[in-house]
Parts: sequence; structure tokens; C-alpha cells
Amino acid sequence: MATAKPLTREYTHLELNVEVQSIGGHYILEKEVRMPYHGEEVLYVVGTGVVDTSCCGMGGCRYAIVPGYVLDWRFRTNKDNLPVSEVMPIRDENVRKELTDRITKSEMVQLVEFH
Repeated sequence: MATAKPLTREYTHLELNVEVQSIGGHYILEKEVRMPYHGEEVLYVVGTGVVDTSCCGMGGCRYAIVPGYVLDWRFRTNKDNLPVSEVMPIRDENVRKELTDRITKSEMVQLVEFH
């Protein structure tokens, strides 16, 4: 009987410190972090989003996006010459809570999102 392979996905590393405009504002990805966690390595990206061109007001927040556990770091580049890593998304709610606490405290972010 074959064992099921964990669901993995590819994460495309975007350029850091480049302002990306949208209809209501902009965001900037500031840094990528590879954080050790119980013998694994967790990748997260920290950014700032600003709403400053919306008719409904202004605001913003600092956030972190967690693609998951790093399986294969920057193993290829895509057609846009951006590096791509293989990651395994983090599904365990207890792990998510612990990582959210750690990231929130160390990065001073208001939101941690798991992809």
C-alpha cells in the first residue's frame, strides 16, 4: 500500500522593498525569514499594506504571510526569473497558534496569515 505524499506547493519569492500599487493603496514586502521550528524551517514574509487612495478613508497594517515549512529552498526560477521554493503548508491549528504568537511578538505585526 502506497503512503500519501504530504500536500506541497511552490512559493514564488517576490522582490523585497518594491512598492506594489493597487486600486486602494499599495503594499511592500519588507523581508523573508526562515525561522527554525522543532527541527523544521518555517518561511514567512513580512510586509506593510497601506490604504491611501480609497474613497473610504486611510489606514494600513503590518502583516506576515506564512507559506509553510521549507522543503526545497529556491530550487528553480520561474519564467519571470523569480526564485521558487517548495513548501508544505501548515495545517495544524496548535502549530499555527504558536507560530502566530512568535511572529507577532518578534515582528510587531497585526496580522499573520497562513497560505
